[in-house]
Amino acid sequence: MVDSGGLWTPPEDELGEALQTAQVLIEEGRADEAGPYQQRVIELARERAEGHPNHYEAKHLMAATQYELAGSLNASGRHEEALAALHEAQLGYTELSDAGVLDATSFLADVRARRAMTQAHRGHGATAVLEMDGAVIAYGQLVGGEEGLKHQPDFARVLAMNALILRRYGDPALAVASADAATQLFLQLADQINESPQSLSYARYLCTATAVSADVHAAAGRLDLALEADEIGLTTADTLADSDSVTDMRTLVAALTRKGKHLGVVGRLMEGETCLQTAYDTDKDTATRVTEELDRGLPPTLVSALENAEIKLGPFEQFHRLLVLSEPAPGMTLATVSGRTDPESAAVRATELAELIRPLLLQDVDTALTLGLESHYLFAISSERESHRMRYETSTYAPIWAQLLLDLSEAYYQAGRTDIALDLAGWCAEVATALIPFTDDDTVMKDLAGSCYRHHGDLLAATGDVTASQHAHEAAQQLQLGR
Repeated sequence: MVDSGGLWTPPEDELGEALQTAQVLIEEGRADEAGPYQQRVIELARERAEGHPNHYEAKHLMAATQYELAGSLNASGRHEEALAALHEAQLGYTELSDAGVLDATSFLADVRARRAMTQAHRGHGATAVLEMDGAVIAYGQLVGGEEGLKHQPDFARVLAMNALILRRYGDPALAVASADAATQLFLQLADQINESPQSLSYARYLCTATAVSADVHAAAGRLDLALEADEIGLTTADTLADSDSVTDMRTLVAALTRKGKHLGVVGRLMEGETCLQTAYDTDKDTATRVTEELDRGLPPTLVSALENAEIKLGPFEQFHRLLVLSEPAPGMTLATVSGRTDPESAAVRATELAELIRPLLLQDVDTALTLGLESHYLFAISSERESHRMRYETSTYAPIWAQLLLDLSEAYYQAGRTDIALDLAGWCAEVATALIPFTDDDTVMKDLAGSCYRHHGDLLAATGDVTASQHAHEAAQQLQLGR
């Protein structure tokens, strides 16, 4: 979202020109070219704010532009720098909120959503799912508030982003629920969105939503719904491709490829071949990438993973309680992990899932990883929501969470998926820190915490971050020495 409301009005000078140029480039789908203009805006705004601690207009402009800069850096593949820019944006919005001059709820939700996408670009999918979960919940609350109507387009946008991340790192059933909700909301708001200065950006997110819907519905055999989503996505992408944006042309090629594959499945071979031929003639690399993605398929759903676990392990007592997680909790819509259950129950269900992971890793790694991630997500949500169990029964639940993360990270590393292995190792080290108050009198807890730090250090070294690796190993050593 382009943060163009609130406290400031772009001035008629160099700052205003740079800001306008950056926004035009973003809207045209050329975000990778906007970075230098955004950095100039930040420099000029910072100059205006120096010596004026209450210059909130300039501070708002800096926060808004840092957020937009993160998008440009992501488009250029500079994801670490994007995270730094998002951190600055969060600090700026938080300062304005604390000063009482801005309701920053939506802006902070946008920061979380963009940070989720940034983490996904880095391969840190577990963190991405949880960041996006928080953004969806925040926008859901805004939509239910007094000014809900004005937040609906951005709620649809965040739902589309959530669907994309869940398709890769979560439950496809949640992904398609989020994607379908986003698509329906975009279509309902078509007149409002078409009048918006960000209409093209919203159209791109509609394409994202329809792509996820089509993929998941097709994989589940719901080809009528898949082709319906394909048609919406292709029509929208065709309109976008009238721009000079390379990204928009890739979106069109992806939509053509997806529809061509799905038409072939339902027996409409000539139509399907026409779509595929057009796609490959236009952009062979994009068409090949989408085809390979479709051929790889989707991760298991929670329900199918639980059913697989019962086949491999035999009947287990918690099966039916865990199966209930596939239905929305009271008062929730099941498009996020946090919609599965309340924060207190989340820790219990996470524990029941965690009990399955070690035996499953010996028999069905894919099922183990699917259920293990779901367990981690539930632990993390229960912790973030500060449930009684996670706050006051830490010595019971944190060791289970830490061991789960250790096992998952090692399994992903052995499977050659180093990025998500490192992501989970970072979580593992964080949870290990929560174990430290209990390590003086419990050698098992001390050994577990030390193993978490060492594993994180090993993966940091494996990915070339030698300095951070040394710090992690030093933390493990100090823990063993009782310092």
